[in-house]
Amino acid sequence: MKMSIPIRSHLRLALGMALVLLLAGTLSRLVFMLWFLPADSGMTGADWLGSLWMGARFDLRVSLITVAFIWLVASLPWLGKFVRPPMLRKVWWAYWMLACFVMAFGIIIDAGYYSYLAKRLSSTMFSLARDTGEATSMVWQSYPVVWIALGLLLWLILCHRIFSGLWAWASRAKAGRKWPTLGAETLVVFCCLLLVHGKISQYPLRWSDTVVLPNAFAQQSSLNPLHNTFDTWTFREQALDDAQMRPDADEIRAFVGLPPLKPNEPISFLRSVPPKPDAAAKPLNVVFVLLESFAGHKVGALGSPMGATPSFDKLAKDGVLFTKMMSAHAHTARGVYATVTGIPDVSLYSTASRNPAAANQHSIVNEYKQYKKYYFIGGSTSWANVRGVLTANIDGIDIYEQDRLKSPVEDVWGVSDKNLFLEANAMLREQKQPFFAFIQTGSNHRPYTIPEEDQKAFVTRTPSDQEMKEQGFISIEEYRGFAYLDWCVGQFMEQAKREKYFDNTVFAFVGDHGIIGHTGAHWPKSWETLAITQGHTPFLIYAPKHIAPRRVESWAQQVDVMPTIASLVGIGYRNTTLGRDLLDPQFDHSRVAYEFQFTGINEGGVLVGNHLLVNRKPPALFDILSDNPNKNLNEQLPLSAELQQLSQQWSHFPTAYGNAALYLQTHNPRFHD
Repeated sequence: MKMSIPIRSHLRLALGMALVLLLAGTLSRLVFMLWFLPADSGMTGADWLGSLWMGARFDLRVSLITVAFIWLVASLPWLGKFVRPPMLRKVWWAYWMLACFVMAFGIIIDAGYYSYLAKRLSSTMFSLARDTGEATSMVWQSYPVVWIALGLLLWLILCHRIFSGLWAWASRAKAGRKWPTLGAETLVVFCCLLLVHGKISQYPLRWSDTVVLPNAFAQQSSLNPLHNTFDTWTFREQALDDAQMRPDADEIRAFVGLPPLKPNEPISFLRSVPPKPDAAAKPLNVVFVLLESFAGHKVGALGSPMGATPSFDKLAKDGVLFTKMMSAHAHTARGVYATVTGIPDVSLYSTASRNPAAANQHSIVNEYKQYKKYYFIGGSTSWANVRGVLTANIDGIDIYEQDRLKSPVEDVWGVSDKNLFLEANAMLREQKQPFFAFIQTGSNHRPYTIPEEDQKAFVTRTPSDQEMKEQGFISIEEYRGFAYLDWCVGQFMEQAKREKYFDNTVFAFVGDHGIIGHTGAHWPKSWETLAITQGHTPFLIYAPKHIAPRRVESWAQQVDVMPTIASLVGIGYRNTTLGRDLLDPQFDHSRVAYEFQFTGINEGGVLVGNHLLVNRKPPALFDILSDNPNKNLNEQLPLSAELQQLSQQWSHFPTAYGNAALYLQTHNPRFHD
């Protein structure tokens, strides 16, 4: 006697669809892992199985939720009989094809996103894609779009064929007796709900459950791109008012050198720094260079053996080099915002530069009275609304961008870095008054264009594939792009040294952010496994006539750059935000670096000495010099007295600092004087 489960055609078809989507998701994950597997990943068989199993649970949830709507419609007693197979085949077909397209498109975008940023797809992609012109050009120039489109078409053809088989299979279902059928379907639906929940626990399966996997690549690979996009999307809205900020205000005031607030005193972080009595009689110029994706672990002066940065390394020998400068987030627009305003960008969705409520900001750059102010960029400041941040808050800033530069456009990022530097130098040499000049580079980006005019002059070594993988370079194109940026810096400085303004100028170089990836043996494992590399970049102050060379090994923050330069130049200035002078010894006991979302969505952390504290629940504490840096020391109770003191002093700091950063986005109005 033949036995079968008495479920009706619509549930049978929905389950068949979910199963196919699950299998496709698992197959795509396997391909993803094979394609992006780092040579030194250390993936064991257990890691592979763990990642695939964890990923299958996310895929199954997405698959079941995808088919739930049409199953639910077909289950309605007054409507279902008109929707269940074999009725409305075209409607079911359209729903299925749409689901297959969305799934495939998400997988494709995820692969490109990971190739670009070494991160799985998230809602940040929508902020990156808001500048549609640049985004479209970059994608077209960097990826085989035509072949990808053909692959997508073939997938949809296959899905069409699969649907025909599923439809025939589901349509053969015969109606059974009412109550046995309802009982069986109730049991199936209950099981599906448990699978959507994801685990036998009070709490559902979440992205944070991936941390149980001991391997960083396994953790990344286990995520579902559509699921991860949804997870990040839900945290995109933020706001903080006075009442919410006040409990943390005194902790941050102490951090920046201020006494506690008095009762009813308005929240403020204003410090007035007087001019230095020994400041140069002739005002010093400032040239501030923001280096695109200038990851610290790839720089020779910070230990890289790859030889990609001879120009920067040479400058570093005669300047003040901060070896542990950190940006709070791996995003260029956030780096620009943090540097200009002194506020780390803790926006969960998009960037603060795109937030109209965060556009009104006091900047220390505006304290350079009687200075001519410039901003040079090879592309456009319309990107991420950087122009709005600059023009709204820096008096008289003169922006030279792609449309105003004379040099030819090379790719989506505009004028080459070399020509950008040379045109900036030509402008600066003509100045009769002191100046503050930003120069934002852009060539160290896909598609890593080396202009034809520089092909002969730009000469660099050709490392082996093995060398590049060991030291964090993903391709020869990326290596050459990084080396070309350094070469452009060298060309600029050679020209600048011939100019009259050179001896009276402070040059400052810092990366907008780092890059996630392997570091080689010259930095600890934690730089990769705890994603410290995404924020790590060098900071160099070069003014041989005015400051003696030295290396500073303590933590530094991007928000500290402007106060440090202003103090070195010797101007008096008002500081209303979170940056501190890196050369002021009063802060040497508390040199730390705040990080935002390095270890997880909506998680802040602070790097203190040899440890990272993260404000998850419960709080986490990691030894960044350990051979097992992913081990949460708070789970290895009891803690030593030293670690207890460290945790007591700093465990709340990421929350307080993040709150202050969010608060200041809308409570740091510029001075009009």
